[in-house]
Amino acid sequence: MQIDKKRENDKQNIESTRGYIYENPDSDIYETNNEYKIYFDIPGVEKDDINLKVEKNILTLTAECTKKPGEKYECLRHEMNYAGYKRSYELGNTIDAEKIKADFNNGTLVLTLQKREEQKTKEIKIKVN
Repeated sequence: MQIDKKRENDKQNIESTRGYIYENPDSDIYETNNEYKIYFDIPGVEKDDINLKVEKNILTLTAECTKKPGEKYECLRHEMNYAGYKRSYELGNTIDAEKIKADFNNGTLVLTLQKREEQKTKEIKIKVN
């Protein structure tokens, strides 16, 4: 998996072709011998408003915030962003895109990305005489 170190903590807004403003969600990436886990912080999003796709070896998360709290009230102060989130990662040759799993709970999306069999770390036992 390719991680662009220059953009790792880059908090920028991305304007879509429809005029929406998307924010790069915060994410943490962990690795084991067999898989990667990516945790995305996407508060204010419902499960049905999350879209994940892999196209040309690029994994893209898009999540829309479709409801605003206090719709029956007059807004006196507006600080919360309800536009949405968008983030992409290049998968490289290490990830099996057919085996990506997603779990969503309390505003946190967790992706489990299985490594291809040939990319997994193998341990070789050496017998010493």
